[in-house]
Amino acid sequence: MKRLLLIVISLATVLSAAWAQNNPYAIDDVCYEYFKMSESLVDDLSNDAFDIANDAMLKRAQEVGDDKARTLHWVSKLKRASRMARTMKNRVEANRLVDRARLELMGVARETGYMQYFYYAFELAQNYYFNTRQNVHAQTLLQQMMETAANEGDEYGLWQSQRYLAVLYQRQNDLMNARKYLRRVINIYLNSNNPVIRRQSLTRQCCDMGDTFLRGSDSARFYYNLAEKTAILHADSLRVTFYKAQLAALDKQVERYRNYRDKCLTDDDFLTQLSGGDLFFDCADAIIEHKDREEVFSIATKIHNRLHMILLRDVAIAYSRENVAAWIGTNIIATLYADISYLNDMKMEELAEVQRSSEMTRELDIQQRRITLLYILVGILAAALLGLVTGFFISIRKKKHTK
Repeated sequence: MKRLLLIVISLATVLSAAWAQNNPYAIDDVCYEYFKMSESLVDDLSNDAFDIANDAMLKRAQEVGDDKARTLHWVSKLKRASRMARTMKNRVEANRLVDRARLELMGVARETGYMQYFYYAFELAQNYYFNTRQNVHAQTLLQQMMETAANEGDEYGLWQSQRYLAVLYQRQNDLMNARKYLRRVINIYLNSNNPVIRRQSLTRQCCDMGDTFLRGSDSARFYYNLAEKTAILHADSLRVTFYKAQLAALDKQVERYRNYRDKCLTDDDFLTQLSGGDLFFDCADAIIEHKDREEVFSIATKIHNRLHMILLRDVAIAYSRENVAAWIGTNIIATLYADISYLNDMKMEELAEVQRSSEMTRELDIQQRRITLLYILVGILAAALLGLVTGFFISIRKKKHTK
């Protein structure tokens, strides 16, 4: 079955490569087809099709001397390891699986000279830690990434590491540190000639930077305007439109607010790109239209995005709905406390797990040293015994010879 699957994959790849129209990685066309197939199979753990396609890609890359394709083979391996790790019950073993794959990719990337994938290895591994709520591991890895990039003068590595550090600090409600790293990220982007950096969008970082200030302040508006200027993708423009709606509501420009609101709500991508945005608009409408506070509360209780809640509180203040603003403010404090407690509990649990892992490692090291010492002693005793036996036989031979 495995051989048949390999034949099918190989045939499909060769036929597809014959009509290859677009190869954005600029690697060997057959390698690219194998790469596309590997990437599509990363999340499928039901069979070994991924390994067959990815190994075939490596073999082809070695045959044609394509170092970039060889590096991409290890990129897919790290993605696969991260996917497998999320299904493992033993967190320590799962982390080791990801770290081994990360170090393998970093080694190959440094060897081939494709250093963007060296730093991408950090990025993929920290994504695994971030998504499995291991913030300590993620932050440690990002600090290592930033220090390595600083020592090597790598602008891309500095930019990427600080982007993710900003997200981590925002998640921990540490807005001062988030602002510090976001400012660095924005400055690098605006002053960089690196094509890999410049073809990225800065909209998300500018919006996040604006969120660290009071929403209607001049500083916040400055960064929201910068977000609009640097928008590249449709998702960027959608995010900016959402922020324009928020500011219009704050400024009591109701018609402008409704115009931006309708643009968001009639966009098919809105709900997927900006989760909870529809509830925000429902609640903002209820506040602006001076509906009963019970109706506002019934909608507000469904909103879990704290930034949306903070803005709704400010909108309520702008429209002289002080009782609504006070109720929302109380809920903001309650959810903030709950989130901080949760994150602290997760961090303590993670640190305890790291300590347990370290203690287990130390115990294994001690046991290993004991076993090694035992082998050495046995070896010494065996050598001594062999020496005695050899000496005994030599003495017997000498006696026979003298007779």
